[in-house]
Amino acid sequence: MTERPRVLALVGPTAAGKSALGLELAERLGLPILCLDSVQVYRGLDIGSAKPTPADRARVRHELLDLVDPDATFSAGDYARAAWSLLGRGGGLFVGGTGFYLRATAFTGSGGEGAGEGDAADDPRRVSFMAEWEARERASAGSIHGELSRRDPETAAAVHPRNLVRALRALWLCELHGRPVSEVRRRDPPRARVDLGMIVLDPGVEIVDRAIDRRCEAMLAAGWLDEVEMLRRRGYDARHKAMRSLGYSQLLAVVEGRQRLVDASAEIKAATRAYARRQRTYFRHQLPAAWRVDLRDPAAAPWAAIEAFALGGTP
Repeated sequence: MTERPRVLALVGPTAAGKSALGLELAERLGLPILCLDSVQVYRGLDIGSAKPTPADRARVRHELLDLVDPDATFSAGDYARAAWSLLGRGGGLFVGGTGFYLRATAFTGSGGEGAGEGDAADDPRRVSFMAEWEARERASAGSIHGELSRRDPETAAAVHPRNLVRALRALWLCELHGRPVSEVRRRDPPRARVDLGMIVLDPGVEIVDRAIDRRCEAMLAAGWLDEVEMLRRRGYDARHKAMRSLGYSQLLAVVEGRQRLVDASAEIKAATRAYARRQRTYFRHQLPAAWRVDLRDPAAAPWAAIEAFALGGTP
């Protein structure tokens, strides 16, 4: 039996301070950073996704970002395949907050994020299904989540009605398997492909909420709205999944004259705070790890235990 590889991931809610700690971790362990972010995979979505700076990239090699253009369809399964191509060449340190990308990489199962045949982003059946339901959603808001509620109430209850990406993903899995994906997952639960070690960095709700507000203001000051205007001029709009990402969808409404910037800023902050809360829940319940440490303060990182796990020993 082949021994499962060890994989180390630094995760946590957005704006928790993962990037700075990730750089220090990667340098200590001599590993590249594998970016764990569903928006950073898109070229041109730089400011709003908090992509690593040129100085950060010069300091530590970063992978799994700038993989596709904003009009491309990209799934968790696509991410997992790209990640495994790197894990097979020496590995790396996952750093980010997109838990379902890590789950797709670290676990397998017919109801998982990478559900195998028919689940590739460019599969014609999936492309057609997604396009049909995106059109229905544009014609009647709430169509996707409503259909998911009809087909799989259990899964729908766990997906926020405004999270169209997750709702449509779950709806596709119901279609692919011909029955509720919650039933599929019970019959064929996710199985570990790796020995996952997780460092969960979370300074606490109040600290993170304040950091989210500061980061949003800093991104706007750095030219986030100009970035969205540039992407719109290139032809990317709400038809494209990338432009429906948190923050980009609100600023696109500003660019198109449908919303005031002050209102968009407030909405982005509120939605990001809500997203951080959902991230906490996800990392608590959806990612069983072989080894885990919960960390409030990066200065208290248990370096000896981290290095022991990364090197194959016992933390």
